[in-house]
Amino acid sequence: MATFQQKYESLKQEFNELDINDDGRLDKNEMFQVLDSKIGKQFDREIAEELWSNLDINHDGKVTVNEFIQILLKAEDSLKSKINNCRTTLELNYQQKRETEANLDYCQSNEKLNNFGVMEGSQLCVIVIQAANLKADGKQLDPFITLQFDKFEKQTTINKGPNPIWKETQKFYFPVQTGKEDLKLTVCDFDKYTPNIVIARVDLNLSNNAFSLKNQQLHDIWLDLYDVNGNRSGSQLNIQIQWVYSKVKYLRDVLNSYQQQVYSQEQELLQYERDLFILYEPFVKWRQLNTKGYQKPIAQTPASMIPVSYQQADPTKIIKPFSDPLLDKNSKFKLITILIGLIACLTLLILFYKAQYFDLLLIIDFYILWEFNALNENRIKTLGILFGMSCFLDVVWIFCIGMKWLGNDSHEIFIPYEVSIQKMISILVIISLIVRLYLILNLFQLSQEVQNITNPQPQKIQHKNIVKIDMQNTHNIDSKTYLHNGRPIVIY
Repeated sequence: MATFQQKYESLKQEFNELDINDDGRLDKNEMFQVLDSKIGKQFDREIAEELWSNLDINHDGKVTVNEFIQILLKAEDSLKSKINNCRTTLELNYQQKRETEANLDYCQSNEKLNNFGVMEGSQLCVIVIQAANLKADGKQLDPFITLQFDKFEKQTTINKGPNPIWKETQKFYFPVQTGKEDLKLTVCDFDKYTPNIVIARVDLNLSNNAFSLKNQQLHDIWLDLYDVNGNRSGSQLNIQIQWVYSKVKYLRDVLNSYQQQVYSQEQELLQYERDLFILYEPFVKWRQLNTKGYQKPIAQTPASMIPVSYQQADPTKIIKPFSDPLLDKNSKFKLITILIGLIACLTLLILFYKAQYFDLLLIIDFYILWEFNALNENRIKTLGILFGMSCFLDVVWIFCIGMKWLGNDSHEIFIPYEVSIQKMISILVIISLIVRLYLILNLFQLSQEVQNITNPQPQKIQHKNIVKIDMQNTHNIDSKTYLHNGRPIVIY
């Protein structure tokens, strides 16, 4: 790590090199001219202008050595601080993204939806915050809220006054079956000796409301209250409400949010690193003090960093083709290509005497599928079956030729060289038959490997930070992580 004195001395030397007139001061044209000559091209004018505006502190058109060093070191510290902050934030988002992916994998293998598209164990979470302008009718109020949902009824603690605020968290959960249920909120005045008096009420339907619960995020809302006659009472109730009907869909949205944040932060980090490189580029001695082996950042966007929302594929129907890079790395596939090449050579020799067009078509079909990246599990199996049929046809042909030789038919005249050709072709057919049988074995083994890659068996995921979801008893879960304003929060 370079000391301040080392940086000061190196920048002082850089300044003296820039000071063409040797007057201890540097004007704008001198600076731009030398910066351009040092890097062999035009220095980034936007950064140069920003540097100059900060360097010329007293706006006299000249820069002293102290101003020069002070501003460059300040710019360096500022950029390094931004880079470190970006990297810290990115690491945190990478970790949260990995945990969300693991949670999503778990939920995809366990979530079950009913006929209404609602997951088993779905719950509505309601948090009562405060009420305002409750009508007291000249007496002291002791308000509390009753919450009725389907056949379930719960109530808050008793509070005081016309503008009660519940300091203790009043959090309630109700099981949801259809998503068409009504939440009925009633404000009552507690009386120790007489029945409780209804002050105001409001009904809220899950599927028909002014805000959308379908986005599964936490909503902080103020509801207008109505009196017992259905007229506006002028009172209001503040609640937070969230309904998660599908953890899989919800976690995909969370993952989308993280990927977009990561993408944006990586672009920001890349820009800061570029700016730092540009700042160092003309000052060789200063750069060598601060960056050993420092390389210019490369402007590129890795495919893994593209947010899911930019990809149009349906996440419930993921297609994983057995792509060329994967084929090229598969030793079984390499063996198959060698075997098919050998069969192709044998087939061309056999064609001089015997029609072997079926094998030729299969070989051409294989290379077409490979060329257009269309090989998958089913097509590989189909090729294996068709090569099996080819083997059966050749077994029949060999049997017929063998019976012809053993029959010693005296009425048929054999030409000696024709017999020799038949024997040679028969040997080639037998060799081709053996190679094809070995090929069929490898094709079926390869299809099984493809199936294992494209459709992996779900594994039980265990993470210290993953909430294990009991699909049959979710109302007993103590905490779940959900998203609010683009950030994950624990609501229950």
